[in-house]
Amino acid sequence: MQGVGSFAFFTAWFGILISMLVAQVFGIVSALDLGRHGVHTTGVALSTRSETWNDADGDPVTVHYTKIGFTVGTERHVEEISGRYTTGEKVRIVYDPQSVNVVRSEEDTGLGGLVGDFVGVAVLLAMLVFGVSFAISWYRE
Repeated sequence: MQGVGSFAFFTAWFGILISMLVAQVFGIVSALDLGRHGVHTTGVALSTRSETWNDADGDPVTVHYTKIGFTVGTERHVEEISGRYTTGEKVRIVYDPQSVNVVRSEEDTGLGGLVGDFVGVAVLLAMLVFGVSFAISWYRE
């Protein structure tokens, strides 16, 4: 029974890691694709809100979101992007012409803005390699 439980644990571990890795890579590809093929324009920051919670160590983490107003043709749109901007500030944004509600700041669609996402992929890959090596050494015993 111990072998079945260990197998189930490793299967769940790898399933979760692979799911997280796929989601992270998909997010990077989506952001880069939007940056390359989206419509670049300028919006105006309308309001900013923040959410704060405690991480696993009990340290507070705050994330900021800003409502951006912009015009497509004659239609006015208001969408929320990540980041903290002063009300009235002009913000360079990119939106998907097929789905105008898909909006990001320009800085979030370039390689520089995605550094944290790339670090996340590296950490997940390292965890996957560690898990595989651990499973192989455990299996050999």
